[in-house]
Amino acid sequence: IDRLITDISNASRLDAELARAKAEPVDLVTLLREMVDFYGELRREGEAEVVFTAAAPHVLVTGAEAPLGRVFRNLIDNAKTFSPPGGTVRVAVSNHVGPDVGPGARVTIDDDGPGVPEENREQIFERFYTERPKGAAFGSHSGLGLAIARQIVVAHGGRIFAENRRDADGAVVGARFVVELPEQRS
Repeated sequence: IDRLITDISNASRLDAELARAKAEPVDLVTLLREMVDFYGELRREGEAEVVFTAAAPHVLVTGAEAPLGRVFRNLIDNAKTFSPPGGTVRVAVSNHVGPDVGPGARVTIDDDGPGVPEENREQIFERFYTERPKGAAFGSHSGLGLAIARQIVVAHGGRIFAENRRDADGAVVGARFVVELPEQRS
């Protein structure tokens, strides 16, 4: 209950926090590399390993670093939850030109879990929606993480969505969360 109350409180303060946040250049390569290094330091035996790749030495966007960091923490934490013991969570960043956001950055976070049911690909971003793998501790997830991530990404002029990763035969081999953010503005 304490976690739920804290998450609800944080979610309701988010709009005000985003409105006050000062937009500045954020190097996603540096931000994500530091986060992944931190996950490596905290990794326990049997947990999914978090690995990082960058297609460029710097990928810059304009935004508020702390809220963007929250987006990626939420996505990495989810990916770790759904990855099997000893699995891998892959975090990648690249420059990207997309039809919805235009020139900017693309971050993908892949897991080795069961994927996202097609009928739930939008529902998972709704507040309080949660569907956890068997054996996940009850009450450890509030169902707000992905809703908060979407709220932050949209406030930065970007988009976030989920898709399934498939093998050569078309079988689902995990989920992929994609964050696209517009390029750094002068």
